[in-house]
Amino acid sequence: MRNATVLTAVFLSALSTGLPVEASTWTVPGTVNAGGLNNTRFVSDLAVTNPGSSPAQATISFIPANGTTPKQVALNSGETVVYRNVLDRLWGAQGAGATQVASDLPLLIRARTYNTAVSGTYGVALPVFADDRLLSPGDTADSLWISQSADGTSGYRTNVAVVFPDPAGGEATVTLYDADGNGIGSKDYALGAAGFQQFGVGSFAGPVSIARAEVQVIRGRAASYSVVVDNITGDSSLFTFEELPAGWQDVLVNGVARANGRNNTFFRTDGRFYNPGSTDATVSVAFHASQNSNPSPLTGTFTVPAGKIRDVVDVLDSLLALPVGSAGALLFKSDASVAILCRTSNVDPAGVNPGTFGAQQKPRQLLSFLMSADAGAVVTGIRQNAAFRTNIGFAAGGDGAAYTLTLKSASGATVATATGSLGNFGWTQPNVQDLFPGTTVPDDATLLVKVTSGSVDVFDSSIDNASGDPVVTPIMPVPADIPSSATIGPLGGSIRSSDGIFTLKVPAGALATPTPISIAITTNDAPGALGPGYEVSPGDLEFAQPALLCLRYGGGVLSVRGIDGTSVAVLTGAGWAGLTGGRVETSSRALLIRLWNTSPSASLVAARTPQAVTSGSRFGPLAAFEIRSQDPLLPFGQGARANWLPTEGSTGLSAFFRLMPSSAGEEGRIVRLLGVQQVTVTWLRPRLGTVENSSGQATSYNAPHTISQAFVVDTIRVRFHDSATREARETKYYMNIIRRRWSLLVDFRFNQTCANGAVFSLAYTRTRKHDFVFDNDMNLGSLFAQGDSSNVDTLAGVCAPCTLGSQGTVGDLEFIQPKARFVELAPTYFFLQGSIVVRRGFRAIEGTCPNSPAAPYPWGFPASDLTYALPFPDVGFWPLSNESLFSGDKIPTETYYLAAIWSSS
Repeated sequence: MRNATVLTAVFLSALSTGLPVEASTWTVPGTVNAGGLNNTRFVSDLAVTNPGSSPAQATISFIPANGTTPKQVALNSGETVVYRNVLDRLWGAQGAGATQVASDLPLLIRARTYNTAVSGTYGVALPVFADDRLLSPGDTADSLWISQSADGTSGYRTNVAVVFPDPAGGEATVTLYDADGNGIGSKDYALGAAGFQQFGVGSFAGPVSIARAEVQVIRGRAASYSVVVDNITGDSSLFTFEELPAGWQDVLVNGVARANGRNNTFFRTDGRFYNPGSTDATVSVAFHASQNSNPSPLTGTFTVPAGKIRDVVDVLDSLLALPVGSAGALLFKSDASVAILCRTSNVDPAGVNPGTFGAQQKPRQLLSFLMSADAGAVVTGIRQNAAFRTNIGFAAGGDGAAYTLTLKSASGATVATATGSLGNFGWTQPNVQDLFPGTTVPDDATLLVKVTSGSVDVFDSSIDNASGDPVVTPIMPVPADIPSSATIGPLGGSIRSSDGIFTLKVPAGALATPTPISIAITTNDAPGALGPGYEVSPGDLEFAQPALLCLRYGGGVLSVRGIDGTSVAVLTGAGWAGLTGGRVETSSRALLIRLWNTSPSASLVAARTPQAVTSGSRFGPLAAFEIRSQDPLLPFGQGARANWLPTEGSTGLSAFFRLMPSSAGEEGRIVRLLGVQQVTVTWLRPRLGTVENSSGQATSYNAPHTISQAFVVDTIRVRFHDSATREARETKYYMNIIRRRWSLLVDFRFNQTCANGAVFSLAYTRTRKHDFVFDNDMNLGSLFAQGDSSNVDTLAGVCAPCTLGSQGTVGDLEFIQPKARFVELAPTYFFLQGSIVVRRGFRAIEGTCPNSPAAPYPWGFPASDLTYALPFPDVGFWPLSNESLFSGDKIPTETYYLAAIWSSS
């Protein structure tokens, strides 16, 4: 048989619930203990904190296992355990891969990989992926920072790593695009078991100074990052692959600098901005300086061309002409979905000492800042000693911030407390020692930040005192169980729906007296409804400070791919109306909207079809933009999908526009439902296929002739222009493209023992290859055999001390009645159902055994056809790779089959 990858069981229970759950497993790619280029040595540290009030048990594993065994760790309440060079400490192992931590209670994970040298360490903070943040089949994510020098003596080199944490491994394709959006190379990653792969960009794309990389998961789940290494210093900067932003951007990059540091260091922030849209994007930038407040910050604007990357060296100088000595935060705003990423590095501006030591900085939506309704957030693994110093950066929101600080030891004991405050958009970055003067900061300490009013973003920068290299890590929210009903008073609080999707955060000062508030799941009969509705009680509750509505997307409830076309609607006296002014935080997969009232005023809306008002205040997610295939649902099962096509297939598409999505427009707007006739629809060029007409409500999509993998996802972009509001937005539709032609190889084997118990084995093996195709409606086409040359027929028997007689004729082997079923909640694989038929079987084989009471003894099958069904869902195929294998024992005892399936074009 062909070399094929064995698939383990597909667990549908997690897919079918569609409910977000708190992660119990965390994957940390980039764990290493190995030598690097130019006599460098890379190792990784791991810190695990139990933030809860009960003891926790954790299991720490290494991927790939490579002979290691999981380690069990007990953590007391509040305790932090730290493993320096975790691979050596726990397993005495070398290599590179991922660390995986599992627990029955929420934990906080912090990790760092660094290059050890005589002059100090040069490191990066490693990303931590909870189970619900791993990329699934069909998902795509991007890294904006790729740079590959033509030689190894200057500039940078970039490696792209992918980890497949599941036992069956996975497959993914990484594609590189230059600054102008041209594809310059791709690399397939594939493993048949849990593991980690890392390849240099130079090996598949060549030199490129400014580029981005896109990863598309083909099979299994994955996490990915790019690591950019300075060829002179050996210092690394790590950039995770993230979902591209959606909707309006109102984001802050915390900790930018153009300033001298300690020990003759100089810090400079560079930026990269990618516009995935079809029109140029205007971005405004405001500098929030290191001072208590910034009511009138210095501002500027710049343009990011459509489909391109704009690379900006020294953003504070290039965009705002700020002098040396400037440090703080940058607030970026745009009505386009511009991806933003910064890197602050230690450089020699005179060029005497070339090379850089840097760390990435990701933007945060202002609405996602830590607020008083949250349980708090922590910095873990703090070091403040002769080798390292730790700075804590605070950036306040528009209403300023007041907060309490609690310093705890690694055992969880409180060491010191303090308070802090900032005015509107204030910024500061004190050393942790300055926050607690006169207090000895213990190694591996934890800092708890609890906001009492306003909102704040926090990060820590751990700096090696010898090398001056910073490692920047964002603060981690404290896990908390949030009830669906609570009495909330002047100090604020939160409630959350029982399915974990809809959260209402009420800040301090929003309510003057304790007030019972609740969320109940209800029906959602809004046009284009997505998931259930949510009823907030009491209605007409006014807030003195705006509350925050948080809608969690993903997990099968709201499409991760369609959040930029999603709106939260409220049922008013005039019917359903949409809320705008929201922002999408892709890092936490949340749509955030500010609310001043639990029942937005009906006088602000005028729906076309009024609906009766129900008791309470009902909110419902809906598709503000919607693209539909005109083809009917596929046959064979309720989970059939209409957004599947084979190569060379075609389908009609229709666009529907109801209202502006919540992640667009200014805050506080309530918009009525619109009809599609009030907008202009433009179909933009797909990434792989084509559309027949570019304007109008409908078009025809044509799939590509060939695809690089057995399965890919094509992106169809649609632009809506609302003539009433004069606003234009883009949304995306994803078409799953599968190869049209497939082959099936069936290997049937039969074993039987002697009737009298003698030692006997009769092995019949027959292998046959079949080809089949999908038609345009994704029905499985006629199955036909490929010719006798593909058959392998073996019949042998052994019966000692018996003597075998004549062997009968052997019939043909066929796979009949094929059916395919596509799975709705995981639309990147299908099940194949059918039957294996051995035509005419083979006649009985007779044998004679000495000293037996009777002879001959018959063995074998009767001459009639033998049919064995392969029942759904026992057999699963992934149409994502060129080869897959299933095996089973559903046929009677001592009979079994194997089969492989692969795509050809």
